Amino acid sequence: MSNLSPADREYLENALRMDTGWVLHFTDKTFSELFAAFGIDINDEKYKKYGESKAKRMRAFWDIDNNKTVGRVILELAAFFRNAELRQSLTIKFSEQIEKIGNKLLNMPDVGRTAVEIVKPNITSNIDFVLHPAIFEHVERYLVTEDYFHAVEEAYKIVRRKLKDLTNEEQAHRAFSEENYMRIFGHEPVNEVEKDFFEGIKFLNMAIQKFRNEKAHDLAKSLDRNIAIHYLALASLAYDLITRNE
Repeated sequence: MSNLSPADREYLENALRMDTGWVLHFTDKTFSELFAAFGIDINDEKYKKYGESKAKRMRAFWDIDNNKTVGRVILELAAFFRNAELRQSLTIKFSEQIEKIGNKLLNMPDVGRTAVEIVKPNITSNIDFVLHPAIFEHVERYLVTEDYFHAVEEAYKIVRRKLKDLTNEEQAHRAFSEENYMRIFGHEPVNEVEKDFFEGIKFLNMAIQKFRNEKAHDLAKSLDRNIAIHYLALASLAYDLITRNE
């Protein structure tokens, strides 16, 4: 899903005259062509979850697709407005604000598309979570092809490389020596509770080191998706905890 703010949504709703159920002057054909230029079938059933009008499909598109995709379409709409402003010498420049909204989305990480759903037989146990962008961007190509073994191996590799960049140490137990607390956390532990927390992060990274070694010294093999998601969540947590000071 995109991160369109409520204020930006309202501005787009007004500028695109969506209260009518339409989107500007677009016909069904030109509306479909607008999205087809970006490889999107706006007539797909998933975009009709609110209804079949062009406005309702546009709202569904904002909710379903990621920041970069939505941002690119919004920039295309800004170009439509800019052309109209040039032709008709309009004093209200909708294009400028719409372009700002599009560029704002392009500069946001696509957290929405990194959500991984854990599916179990009981629907109440479904959980959505977001992988750290640094992890997701590196392993996305493996997730797309369902190569979960290499997705996990590469995720652990990213965590270990980041820890080495921070501390110049290969081994996790050495990386988390007390003299490296400032490099990793930005400060010494203020009390015993925080010291225990730092130790917990150390043991988490030591576990990842061991898991990584097991993957690196084994032949690539099929890995269950659900198990892979648990491993990836572990890597995402470890990466997040050692980079918060950045």
